[in-house]
Amino acid sequence: MPKYVNHDQRRLEVAEVAGELVASYGRSALTVRRVAEATGHSTTVVSHYFDDMSELLHETYSLAVQRSRARVDAVLKSDPADIAGLAEALLPLDAERKADWRIWLAFWGEALGSPALAAEQRTRARTSADRFHRCLEHLDAGGRIQGEPELRATADRIAALILGIAAEAVFDPRKWTARAQREAIRAELEAAGLDVSTRAES
Repeated sequence: MPKYVNHDQRRLEVAEVAGELVASYGRSALTVRRVAEATGHSTTVVSHYFDDMSELLHETYSLAVQRSRARVDAVLKSDPADIAGLAEALLPLDAERKADWRIWLAFWGEALGSPALAAEQRTRARTSADRFHRCLEHLDAGGRIQGEPELRATADRIAALILGIAAEAVFDPRKWTARAQREAIRAELEAAGLDVSTRAES
């Protein structure tokens, strides 16, 4: 009797290992041979599940997005107005989030030459800004914002700041420690008229 193979699980396994390679060594590490060696499968198995390395990179990107979404959903489910928590869910504050950002940066390079991938990244960036906007609306409705800031512009600025801090933290982690990242976001939120209490580091 032939051995049963869970193809969805096998595909996920290959994508997860590919993600580890990209996070550790960059996009150039994503070759059929290296993925096969890392998974312990043949190159034929890798090629069976993914037509090329661009498709595999996209799959690793999607898995990183799913992890990020889970963190974000957990924060907003607990408190829809927790804008500092939302920022921290996205920033590269720990090993998992740093790995996700390295994968995203690799994906961005691929997206430069692909209108479809570029459109996907734009949608994701706008979704992130929309989440910050909704947080600000909750805070504003609760009278927790001083002054009268333009909420959409503020949300866009915070979302862009997250991208900048994350990119800096990936390439200069000694300067952009978790504490430095939190302080930069806290300063921006306070400048926007929000009273942000110090959060416990996670």
